[in-house]
Amino acid sequence: MTLYDELFFEIEFKGVKSDIKKLISFLKSGGLDDFFEFSTEYITYDDEYDNADLSAKTEIAISNDDCGIELEEFDTDEFLEVLCRAARSLEVCGHIYDINDEEYHFVSEAGDSYYLNSRKVLRFNEDDDLGEADPDYNDGDEDE
Repeated sequence: MTLYDELFFEIEFKGVKSDIKKLISFLKSGGLDDFFEFSTEYITYDDEYDNADLSAKTEIAISNDDCGIELEEFDTDEFLEVLCRAARSLEVCGHIYDINDEEYHFVSEAGDSYYLNSRKVLRFNEDDDLGEADPDYNDGDEDE
């Protein structure tokens, strides 16, 4: 999916603190510079993050809800391939959207470097009627 003009995101990462620290280092070192300039202001730490041992489970979120990032176009697949590979040891879920309310929801399980469209996961796990009731859901199959 390609998003345009202004980019917004809300992404949560859950896992062991030592793995989250590696992700934070990746983010701060410019790992996403091919897509946009990352700011440490995007990071929100769990309340217990500072006091947690390196082996303790904790979480962070990255978000830019307050101020969109101006871009001509943004390829969500390319971005998520890089982000989920960097966060492969963490549980990742979030959504990315643009000024036109085009939105992409995704999940990536801990231990995997790939991601799934969470709307498709919802449809797979729920009754078919639920997926059909969602007017925004499009699985790519067109009626002929």
